[in-house]
Amino acid sequence: MQFPRFFPLALLMLLLSLIGTTLVTQFVRNWALNDLQESGESQLLGIISQTRSELAEYQYLPFLVSQSREVAELLQQPSADQAARVSRYLEQTNLVAGTTALFVLDEEGRPQAFSHWRAQQDFYSVSHDQQAYFLQALEGLQGLHVVLPSADNDGAVYLSAPVYVQRELLGVATVRINLALLQAGLEQNSQYLFSRNEHILMASQPFQSQKQLRDVFVKRQTSQLYDGSDITLVELATGDKGILQTVTLDDLGWQVSVFNDLGEVTRIQRNASLFTIAFCIVVSLVVFLLRERQLKHISRRETQQALERSEARQRDIINNAHVGMITLDSQGLVLFINPMAMQQFGVSMPRILGTYIGELIEPEVFQGVMKRVLSRLGTRGFAQVTAMETVGKRSDGNSFPMLFSIKQMKRESTEHYLVTVIDITQRKRLERALRKANDELEHQVQQRTQALREAQDELVQAEKMAALGRMSSAVVHELNQPLTALRTYIAICRKLIERQETEQLDSNLQLINDLISRMTVLTRQLKTFAYQKPQHLSPVDPVLALDQVINLFRGRMEREHIELLYPNTDLQVQVSGDSARLEQIFVNLISNACDALAGVSGAQLTINLRQDADTVSIEVADNGAGINEQDQRQLFEPFFTTKPIGEGLGLGLSIIRSIIRDLQGDIRVSSEPGHTCFTVTLPLILAEE
Repeated sequence: MQFPRFFPLALLMLLLSLIGTTLVTQFVRNWALNDLQESGESQLLGIISQTRSELAEYQYLPFLVSQSREVAELLQQPSADQAARVSRYLEQTNLVAGTTALFVLDEEGRPQAFSHWRAQQDFYSVSHDQQAYFLQALEGLQGLHVVLPSADNDGAVYLSAPVYVQRELLGVATVRINLALLQAGLEQNSQYLFSRNEHILMASQPFQSQKQLRDVFVKRQTSQLYDGSDITLVELATGDKGILQTVTLDDLGWQVSVFNDLGEVTRIQRNASLFTIAFCIVVSLVVFLLRERQLKHISRRETQQALERSEARQRDIINNAHVGMITLDSQGLVLFINPMAMQQFGVSMPRILGTYIGELIEPEVFQGVMKRVLSRLGTRGFAQVTAMETVGKRSDGNSFPMLFSIKQMKRESTEHYLVTVIDITQRKRLERALRKANDELEHQVQQRTQALREAQDELVQAEKMAALGRMSSAVVHELNQPLTALRTYIAICRKLIERQETEQLDSNLQLINDLISRMTVLTRQLKTFAYQKPQHLSPVDPVLALDQVINLFRGRMEREHIELLYPNTDLQVQVSGDSARLEQIFVNLISNACDALAGVSGAQLTINLRQDADTVSIEVADNGAGINEQDQRQLFEPFFTTKPIGEGLGLGLSIIRSIIRDLQGDIRVSSEPGHTCFTVTLPLILAEE
């Protein structure tokens, strides 16, 4: 496996970047932790100062109450009236001082007066003789005691002072300050904890719901900074991590702790890592750039040497090339010409160098595109030309056809152009011979086409004559029976005239008249069928035309035992056309169906008419042998027929399809063994509303 040339250098730079990033990240982390520790110490000092200041505001109250004359009189001579007066005094003092409660105890620890005497009358039944603040006051000291928070209370600080009358201890004046009231005076922006014996006394908002320190801090770890100081890293139950700094107040027995989140340290550490990585990347890029420049300088020398060798090989190739090559400058002057080009133009190297390229082109064709292309040499508007056919001029004045190509070649700061010339004299000679052969072939094709058209006209005429013969045969057959009957009835009439039997004579004459009427109908249909199609279309009833054609074929159907299924219809529709062409369509379809039913046992010819919203469809179906798929694809092609030679030319379906298209209609065929159906669809002439 071959590694890239920069792989060792890249590996070294990566290793140095990792080491540098690690060192910088550790230094920045220690610096940020040290800064955070100093900030925590400032917070601790501020919180302790605020706490002592808050306590100092209330420490005078027990002494103030103990100096009251009314309190002394109550303890000397207890009475209900005196207790009420002292309680009101305590109530007013409590409101002014903002404490939680004030009360006076006798020397037995029984309450004598209470600031909240209005709401808590049962307070007087409680004894405080075992409380620390009471015992401290009995010893003549200023008492201070903290009650830890529990399920029943939120914790409080009790301050007490002895009450002396003429140096005789008569009772104790006591002030109660709830911890929540004391906490209200502290700074709320810091995260702090006041604890005693692992019980939380006061805490900032994130820790207020906890009662034990073990419920707040789940992990503790001591770490040492670069300056040798120790810090305590803790993890909260919520998953947050930070520094915990704790100070113990010896006089109160409290532990004050400040918690600072490591989020800012993490952010600074991350930014330092990113900046270090970016710096390493920049340094690496600079190193790579310098290395690349060195390698490019080496490569340029190698490339220059290779280019010189390549140019030598190219000169050999150009000199031996079988196409003419000419090099031009930006002015169109010849700088180089290979031997093939010199041979094509009949010039030599010394004579042609410095010559304008336009002098090698026949003046008559040196116009238009060629002149514009060469005039734009050396400009931004130049566009290369590929295989432009033009005429070159030799030095002896002769000309020759050639393919002219020109493209720009950029070589350092100069612009050169390469001209390629290919002599196409031989190709032009072959093109002229091919064009002459094509003209002769086209003339022969035209002659053959004319002969085929004449043959087609003769075949169409023969088809017309054959159709006329079949029609004449059918008409002769239809007229022969009435004529025979007429001859017979006339002979009978002569006999009746001789016998003078007039009644029977009238009956026979009526029969003769009927036969003549039948012959009149036949000749009228023949006249209508033979009528030349009009140039202009008019509304025509297709049902009437179909009825006339069916009457024409009834004799043939009877002779060939073909059952006609043609239900009576009351359709009143009109299409755009003429009766002659419609009858020609129906004659061909019915005639073909009768031909297909020849020799078929139980032959049936079915004709149905269907009307849609804007079209009418006529279906002519038979139960003959059917038409195979190959014949269906060629059925409407001229001169295609499945009948034996001499019985048709295969123009019938082609002619009727042409007629139907002229009438803007359509004809379709579907066939399978035992069933063939031709469907003619014609657009209706809709009545105006």
